[in-house]
Amino acid sequence: MAMSWTPARDREKYGVAIYNFSGINDSCIKLNVGDTVQILEELGGWYFGYAHYNKALRGVFPKSFIQIRDCVVDKTGPVEVVTARLPHIVQEVTAVLREWGVLLRKLYLERSKDFTLLRDTMKELIALRSRILSGQLPGDELKQLKYRITHGIDQVNAQLGLDLVVRDESGNILKHDITSAVKLFRHHDEAAERLRKNESSNTRVPSVRRKPHLAWTAHVSIKNIIIKVPEPSEISLGLYTGDPREGREKPLTEAFVIPWTDDGYNGHPDLLLKLQCLFTDLSTAALDENNLWLIGSVIRLGSMASKEVDPRRISSVSGKKITSNDSMRRPFGIVMLDMTNIIKQQRSSTRSTNDGQEEAQFFAVFNPCGEKETLDLKKLLSSRSDNARDNRTGFQGIWFTFQLVNGDIKQLQEDNPHYVAFRDVPVCLRLGLSDVIMPGDVRNDLYITLLSGEFSRGAKTCDRSIEVTVRICDERGIMIPGVIHQGCGKGPLDEYRSVTYHHEGKPRWAETFKIALPIEEFKKAHVKFAFRHRSTNDLKDKNEKPYALSFVKLMQSNGTTLLNTEHELIVYKIDGKKWTDGDYNYLSLPWQRVNGEELVKSWNHGLAPSMKDSFTISTIFCSTKLTQNAELLRLLEWGWSGSQNRETLESCLQGLRRVPSEELMVFLQDTLDVLLEILMNNSTDDDSDNKVFEALIYVITIATDKNKHEAFQPVLDTYIQQNFHATLAYNKLIHVLKYYVEEGQNTDLQETLKKAMKCLQYVFKFIIRSRQLFVELYGRGQEEFEKSLQKLLEAMASMMKHTLDSTLTVQAHCLKYITTTIPDIITNFDSVTMSHILVKMIDNLDQKRIPKQKLMTVNEIVHSELFKIPDCRRVLLPSFINHIRRLLASNDELDLCVKILGDILDVLFSKDVGDTSEDISLLSTRLLEDILSTVFKMTREEPLICKFVSVLVSLFRQMSRLHFENFFCQFQILEQLCNFLLELLMVVENLVKDPVFPADWAEMILLENSVIVKVLRQCSRIISGRMLEPFQESVWRSFFHCAINFITQPSLQLENFTQSKRNKILHRYGDMRRETALEVKSLWFSLGQHKIRFVAGSDSKLCMVGPFLKMTMLPDVELRRATIPIFFDMMQCEFYSLRDQGKDLPPDMARNNQKIKGKFNEFENEMLEKLDQLVESGHGDEHYREVFQNMIGALCEGHHTMQESGHKLVHTVTRLMDRLLQYRTIMNTPDNSAETRMSCIVNLLDFYSEINRKELYLRYVYKLSELHLACDNYTEAGYTLRQHANLLRWSPDPLSTALRSPHYHTIDHHDELKEKLYEEIISYFDKGKMWEDALTLCKELVKHYEEVIIDYVKLSDLLTRMAVFYKNIMNPQNLRPEPEYFRVAYYGRGFPAFLQNKVFVYRGNGFERLADFTSRILDQFPNAELMKKLTPPSYEVKESPQQFLQISKVDCAMQEERFSSAAVSEQIRSYYRANHVKTFTYSRPFHRGQKDPTNEFATLCIEKTTLQTSYSLPGILRCFPVVKTKSVELSPLENALETMATANTEVYDLARQYAADSTLPLHPLTRKVSGIVDAAVMGGISNYEKAFLTDEYIESHPNDADKLDSLRHLIASQVPLLEAALSIHASRVTEPVAGLHDHMVTSFNKMKAQVQEKYGEAEMPEDLKIEVRPLRLQSQQSVNNDQSARSSHLYSSHEGMSLSSSQSSLSRLSTSGKGYPGTLPRHHKISSSIGNGSSAKSGKKEKSLSRLLRRDSFSSQREPSTQWFDRSESHLNPPQPIFELTEQVTAPLTPERPKRIDVERDRYLSRPRSLTISSSLSATPSPSLGSRESLMSTPTGSICEEDAPPPLPVKMRDQDGDSVSLRLSAMSLHATKFVFPSDISPEPPEKPPRPDKNHNHEDPSHL
Repeated sequence: MAMSWTPARDREKYGVAIYNFSGINDSCIKLNVGDTVQILEELGGWYFGYAHYNKALRGVFPKSFIQIRDCVVDKTGPVEVVTARLPHIVQEVTAVLREWGVLLRKLYLERSKDFTLLRDTMKELIALRSRILSGQLPGDELKQLKYRITHGIDQVNAQLGLDLVVRDESGNILKHDITSAVKLFRHHDEAAERLRKNESSNTRVPSVRRKPHLAWTAHVSIKNIIIKVPEPSEISLGLYTGDPREGREKPLTEAFVIPWTDDGYNGHPDLLLKLQCLFTDLSTAALDENNLWLIGSVIRLGSMASKEVDPRRISSVSGKKITSNDSMRRPFGIVMLDMTNIIKQQRSSTRSTNDGQEEAQFFAVFNPCGEKETLDLKKLLSSRSDNARDNRTGFQGIWFTFQLVNGDIKQLQEDNPHYVAFRDVPVCLRLGLSDVIMPGDVRNDLYITLLSGEFSRGAKTCDRSIEVTVRICDERGIMIPGVIHQGCGKGPLDEYRSVTYHHEGKPRWAETFKIALPIEEFKKAHVKFAFRHRSTNDLKDKNEKPYALSFVKLMQSNGTTLLNTEHELIVYKIDGKKWTDGDYNYLSLPWQRVNGEELVKSWNHGLAPSMKDSFTISTIFCSTKLTQNAELLRLLEWGWSGSQNRETLESCLQGLRRVPSEELMVFLQDTLDVLLEILMNNSTDDDSDNKVFEALIYVITIATDKNKHEAFQPVLDTYIQQNFHATLAYNKLIHVLKYYVEEGQNTDLQETLKKAMKCLQYVFKFIIRSRQLFVELYGRGQEEFEKSLQKLLEAMASMMKHTLDSTLTVQAHCLKYITTTIPDIITNFDSVTMSHILVKMIDNLDQKRIPKQKLMTVNEIVHSELFKIPDCRRVLLPSFINHIRRLLASNDELDLCVKILGDILDVLFSKDVGDTSEDISLLSTRLLEDILSTVFKMTREEPLICKFVSVLVSLFRQMSRLHFENFFCQFQILEQLCNFLLELLMVVENLVKDPVFPADWAEMILLENSVIVKVLRQCSRIISGRMLEPFQESVWRSFFHCAINFITQPSLQLENFTQSKRNKILHRYGDMRRETALEVKSLWFSLGQHKIRFVAGSDSKLCMVGPFLKMTMLPDVELRRATIPIFFDMMQCEFYSLRDQGKDLPPDMARNNQKIKGKFNEFENEMLEKLDQLVESGHGDEHYREVFQNMIGALCEGHHTMQESGHKLVHTVTRLMDRLLQYRTIMNTPDNSAETRMSCIVNLLDFYSEINRKELYLRYVYKLSELHLACDNYTEAGYTLRQHANLLRWSPDPLSTALRSPHYHTIDHHDELKEKLYEEIISYFDKGKMWEDALTLCKELVKHYEEVIIDYVKLSDLLTRMAVFYKNIMNPQNLRPEPEYFRVAYYGRGFPAFLQNKVFVYRGNGFERLADFTSRILDQFPNAELMKKLTPPSYEVKESPQQFLQISKVDCAMQEERFSSAAVSEQIRSYYRANHVKTFTYSRPFHRGQKDPTNEFATLCIEKTTLQTSYSLPGILRCFPVVKTKSVELSPLENALETMATANTEVYDLARQYAADSTLPLHPLTRKVSGIVDAAVMGGISNYEKAFLTDEYIESHPNDADKLDSLRHLIASQVPLLEAALSIHASRVTEPVAGLHDHMVTSFNKMKAQVQEKYGEAEMPEDLKIEVRPLRLQSQQSVNNDQSARSSHLYSSHEGMSLSSSQSSLSRLSTSGKGYPGTLPRHHKISSSIGNGSSAKSGKKEKSLSRLLRRDSFSSQREPSTQWFDRSESHLNPPQPIFELTEQVTAPLTPERPKRIDVERDRYLSRPRSLTISSSLSATPSPSLGSRESLMSTPTGSICEEDAPPPLPVKMRDQDGDSVSLRLSAMSLHATKFVFPSDISPEPPEKPPRPDKNHNHEDPSHL
């Protein structure tokens, strides 16, 4: 038979995996240890079900891997729900741990300081959870753990800013569905207050009782006894008050007697565990004493002198039994410890039981006494020092624990039945009665303390060794056995024997024992003290008889007991011959010495009083039945006797007032019995009843006195319920009390009436209890009783009408205490009648009399059982509402009013109060407006605002739909209804926008929001029903704004919450946003023809496009799909609205044949404006864009009339959202650079410019300007602001809203704003040194000032400023950097959309060069890869999700041809070479055909590319996209022609400049000339000759004849130009560079001879002929001193750099031939010092000069547009091969830059840019790459402000290729055999390379 799967049983449906299970096939599910599973079916050893972490995946898993847990199966819903059966606290801890686990990871990643706190708390919670799950904890410890867990959770939540958890008194989380809003608020407030107080985490569990018990219990447990005793002993421990060091100690408790032997408990170790006791009934007053000691006397039981035991005879000795009669009680020492501080400390942190923590142990030091010493502590402690004690005792004493617990022993045993410390433990009572004596408690103990004695020697030669034997005897002298107790821990004794002191005539014992006798025996008993001498001789000692005695009677002659005081007893000497032990005739003799009376020595019955001997004792009597007060005894006896004597009664009642209150409370039950019995049986007259009533009130007043005897109220309650038996007392009590109430204005009776009102509760308790007892016995008279009681209550209500001041206190007491009588009265009286009387009491009182007490009475009635009865509420509630309304209107007693309202709503929310619909209706109709008005008027700073809001929320929560309808129906006038709705919606909106509850009060806020949803729903119904015709525009608008603000509030955005919190909210309340949004949608479509008012119009407050857009952008799919169609409806409304509507009329829909508007431009404008604001603030996402596009697009598609315009709008909105989302993403990402953000802003500017949205356009113009200013881009900031100025006119026309400036709010006209903007722009241009652009604007202003406004003052100031600008332009000292430009191509889809697969031209930062720029771009895109080639990328690269960068330098094509003439000043030409350009070029070399290994120039071609940007640079950005690209190719010969032409032009320009300006620094000319003449000597021109000027080339290229002639001419023309330049150089050369000049002259002469021989002699330009001088070596001529002096200020700091390096003049590859000097190569460093020859005086100018040098070198020579392939390491031999990018090139475009961490990057960015220079030796391209100037370098030191770090290598896509590094070559210097001057370092100082794993550490000797 095949087996089948069977459904799992309910108790086996939940389990936990105890092993990992990976599965054996696809039908299994994988489990990890701890995963919880739900079991659906079972078969054999397998289960079928699913794991809770993935309920959708079901499968099988083995039974043996699962442990079944108890579970709860809920089958009430549509789906069966199985949950573990765990305590609520465990479930909470589990949920908290899961939520904190996610947070813990987040804190760890953020390196938050709260990580450690959260981790440690989670570990503790896991451990505590395990303890709870073990199931082995007792109830009280479980409570403590629960409190500890919840307190820890709450504190951590508060620390981390998480939601506040609200709990009930038991620590359980409050359930929102059964908790009223008011109670929920109060619990939140209390929890927040506790956290504000920052309670310690070690706070104990608060006691169940709200107030601490008056009694305390001390648990003492002996842990170890270290006392060496020679014989068996006893240790009597007790608590004492007073300082024993001063002899003032007094016993506080009974003693705990511990038996002790010489071998301890070695034979019985289990006995040590029983050495514990409880000192109970310790009163608070006793513990407040300043001196509390634990004192124990150690008594040796043995002979007079202690004897050492012989170990050899130990067996024989141990077998000998010593009887108690044989042994003496001898003093051995004292154990003591001051407990004052210990008790104070433990009282401050009271705990009910031990919480499992290890308790501290204390040590009581043992102080021994000698054989002849006594236990007098004062003498004993003063006779020796502490050191002596320690040395003698060897640190002997007792180790013990001490635990002070609040409560008496009875209470503790009931609360903790399991706790061992409170079970079967000896109890030591206090020497006195308990503070609270409950009825039934019986105690009758007499404590006698043997204080001292004084005994004469008699016939002996020395003092006696006195032993006192105490016995209790009856009236016949017979001993009563077993009634003496030495202490707890020891059984009862027949007799007590005192300690015997050796030969001590004045012994001080201070020994206390207890006598416990039954009451009847106590009255007849007496105590007899026998005195006996103990001898050291055993035989004599046995024959010693008592020689004297004393006695004391326990009862006095007046019937009272022995007083608690000291008693000096008479010592009677015994005549042994005449007196026998059984004789009791001595009882007739006096027993106490009386002051003033002398004793007469006479023998009676063998006894005679001793004149010299004395004996003193003290007694403490603790009895609940026998009194020591004669007045009280007299009253009790009078009542018991049943006398009717009036005079005696009055005397007894007066004596009652003289009884101490403490004594009266002891006999409270007996006193009440007597008084009530007298009252009930008295038949004399009413005056006697009044006296008895006054006495009764007096006793009750004392018993209920909160200051002294508050604890006796339970005693009184217990007495009334259990011991009261006066069945007829109610008639007399009602009668007498009514008399006093009716005579309330009688001042003689008012005092008693006041007290009676204070005791009203117990007076009525007596009345009602008496009536109940009467009914139980007789069962009749109910009607008469109710009538009499009603008359009494009516009289009390009438008393409230009194207006005399003397009755004010009585009235206040009556109102205060009448509510305490309600629980008793309604048990035997009609509750509705009682309600009417209470209302009458409150209403009869004048409004101005005690209003606060009146409200407090109302509040107490609300909390009474009366208010839970619906019929009573119908009577009470209207009166309460009237009083509250009056106070709310007058703004008085608001705190009490809101408390009463909250309590009323809290009670009405309960389930046990019956139907409340009528009460809620009454509250809503009569109080809702007042409450709402009060909330509306209150500010957020007022402390009561939260309470009133909670009341408002609670009232709305309890109102049903019918309540709302009834409430709205009471507004018959529409205007009143409108005003109420406006106020209501405004209050709700304010609660949403400015919450009154803290953000972490999640439960309260959610409940408030759920109520608001309910209110909005009801408002929606009434608005759509009654506010449409006539149309109430303000109400509709207010509702829409309120609802949308509610929907968009942060506390409802579920996406921002954790998953658990989100699920909890959805489970309880659902998505309240969606529900409200649907209500808004429904209300919108019910507007009909009035919709147009909220779409178009002049009033922006009415337009709902923005609010609806904000609502639809919420990240909820269903909400979006439901609400987005509203926009299409808005579009239709405006489209079909009336076209020609008057300006003063609201917009309206076209009707019949009226002309429609036919467009929705106002909707579009509002839509775009709000979209911009909302997306920037964080609303909206890609999904919203798609949903909007699809839904509105589909609706437009289906609408024939609006199809085209609708699609256009959708397209515009979609494009705008794309750009806005990009903008938001980039602006919110901190890693994005400022340039990326600027580009993103410009992307938006272009769009807004395209759609002509000026106000939005200008908004981003100013954002872009602020970004530029933050980056010190003053030029770009000026251009940006100019975009606004261009939109303005030079006319006084008023400004439209769209054209206003956020910087100039007060300007209202075009010309004024344009003038202000021009002034600001000019200042920015001035800061950016763009004076030419500033002058352009100044000229416009000049025309405006001169021709329009004719303001010559402004004109003169402006002209003066313009003159300064012109001077700045022409001043050579104003060095302006010529920024370089770079081409950057962004390939791949990994970049932002506005960068993807686009090419940009960037304007460099000042002196920034290619390597620095590349590093900066790569820092902005750390994940990008740098491409090696300039060839166009493939399609795969462009579509790749990665990022690829292509970076190269480009040259500017000058736009202004008029500035290119040589006649124009260089300052002007240099500006226009680098500014106002939008055309750029760059070149790429490649080889065509077979490369010639001997001469690469023969096949070297150039591809020249021209780029055109969208706007000229500089502009509003530092980069613009390339919009046009054109490429041309130059043949090898054309390349050579252009190179030579460019070189000649540069030499010509330099010669002219230096001829015209003698102040120019010489080093640029030196570098240029040296580079050309040296390269020519080393074969620079010869390379061209070998490649093109050969017969072979001429024959093979007949068409190039003209070009070859041009090449010959250019070579020949170079000689005169160089000659002129060298002539100028010779006129200004200085001594340090004379050697270099000689070298250049020699090289030039050789070059000149060779060139003229081959190509003839060319003419020198006319303007240079005057400068030519015969060239001579500097060694043959002397330098003129004047000339040296003139140039020293330029060369002293500069020449070290200028002349120590040769410029590698790289020829331009442009076709214009109008090049300008190249920049210094990046890899050539500048030294920070000139050499050793600099003087100290020149050091101060070094920084300024070096800064000047840096600027000069970069401003005068710009790096050409060639890349790495345009330069070479110009080694002499062999020439380097030529690289071309069209082939496989492994060399990078720029030096490699390895990846570096952020710290290194920051360090690098913080350094100054590296400055480098290069030198070349060739005027023709080097053999390596064919560049214009070779890279033959002359390394040198140079002057710089500081050593600049080397540029970082550029990050490459391929790091492993053979890269060609560009190095500085020193070989050129060796080739020219040039010797450095002695004061110039031949090489710059080297910096160590930046550490990097890809860095090649090269030998410095190779550099």
